This record gives sequence, structure tokens and C-alpha cells, in this order.
Amino acid sequence: MKEKVIEIISEVLRVEPAVVTPELSVGEIPEWSSIAQLAIVAALEERLGVEIPLEDLFELASVGALVAEVEKLTGVER
Repeated sequence: MKEKVIEIISEVLRVEPAVVTPELSVGEIPEWSSIAQLAIVAALEERLGVEIPLEDLFELASVGALVAEVEKLTGVER
């Protein structure tokens, strides 16, 4: 699941997958703005069939946090 999330994030941000590490978070690279965060969440929801609660949207500010949330919502771990 981690690889799928990284792939989606790299596509949305238009950066190489190698840039998208679990430690990467909003604002650390110019491509990942708060607007890009919304696009990432929308892409994850659409492509992985999950629904990320709105109240969690900006708490999920790193790749690692997004991976963990998707794994929790899908029941699929790494």
C-alpha cells in the first residue's frame, strides 16, 4: 500500500517517486502546498476507494501519515 500511496502523491505533485519519502511533509518542497494537499487527498480517495475524514485532512501532513491513514481505512498494511 505504501508504494501505491507514494506513486499517487508523486503523480499529483509531479515529482519523482524518490522525492516522496515517508518523512516528506506539506511545505517541504514547493510542489506540496496546502492546495496540493487537497489534490493528494482527492486522488487517494478516488484511486484507492477510501474516504478520508475532513477533520483529519490537515493533520495528515506527511507521506507517512497519509500511508498510515490509508492502511487504517483499507485494512491493508504494507
